[in-house]
Amino acid sequence: MTRPDMYVIDGFDGQPLDLDKIQYLPDALLEYNNKQLQKMVVVALNDYQHIIKSDKLDLNVLDAVDKYFDRKKIAEIISKSDPTDFSNDYVVEVCLFGATLGHLFNQVDGYGWLYSHPYFDSIIVHKDTGFGITVFDWAIKKFSEYGVDDGFAAKFQMALESVKQT
Repeated sequence: MTRPDMYVIDGFDGQPLDLDKIQYLPDALLEYNNKQLQKMVVVALNDYQHIIKSDKLDLNVLDAVDKYFDRKKIAEIISKSDPTDFSNDYVVEVCLFGATLGHLFNQVDGYGWLYSHPYFDSIIVHKDTGFGITVFDWAIKKFSEYGVDDGFAAKFQMALESVKQT
């Protein structure tokens, strides 16, 4: 089951959050997840080159990848993915898309990772409002019937605007 797209995280009291202080994983796991997500961003950029040539992940890349993975392509990925293999194409694409979304939010001032384990349970948090953004859940929705047509570049911008208005 996926979580809501955005929600105010537990413990937010209206004061700006220090994400370093509220990280709850042991240091070794924090470092591991941070490095894992950094690697995934590099892999995503490399993997997306056949879709759009770019030297960085940005909204143009997000939009191109979103449009590339249409219902037909997603159905093909699902049909050839073994659900017992956690390195199947479906899981990989979902995780790369989630890492891409997280990376894009993380580039905006005031946003950062609140790490969890496994890494795909990590969320992006806006420090001033306490809004948690479940980027990997967004990715699951993208690669399912529920959110395939959401338009993720627009959804990303709408999330930023919603947080700004809070």
